[in-house]
Amino acid sequence: MNGDLRMFLLILAMGIVTYFTRRAFLTLPESFFTARLKNGLDMIPLGIFAALIFPSLFVKGGEWTFNPLYAGASVICVLVMIRWKNVFLGFGISLFLVLLVKFLAPVSA
Repeated sequence: MNGDLRMFLLILAMGIVTYFTRRAFLTLPESFFTARLKNGLDMIPLGIFAALIFPSLFVKGGEWTFNPLYAGASVICVLVMIRWKNVFLGFGISLFLVLLVKFLAPVSA
């Protein structure tokens, strides 16, 4: 079996497995989901968000680092999301502040 066909079959198999695991959750009765399971499933987006954001805050070039600008923008983003319950507003404001500081602050050599 050549490499292209093998890769195609692998991707097809992964797609089928993904489809059926998602479909299973859609067809389960509501009584299957306990309050604890629902709370756990509700935390998945937060975990994904943290996994995407954490490296940009504390890792640069494979080394641990701390950037106060990004950390401050993250805190502002979380506070805006908590106060106004709007993710896009939080992202927008924090992104605007980062860009504003980067364009207005002098570049140090």
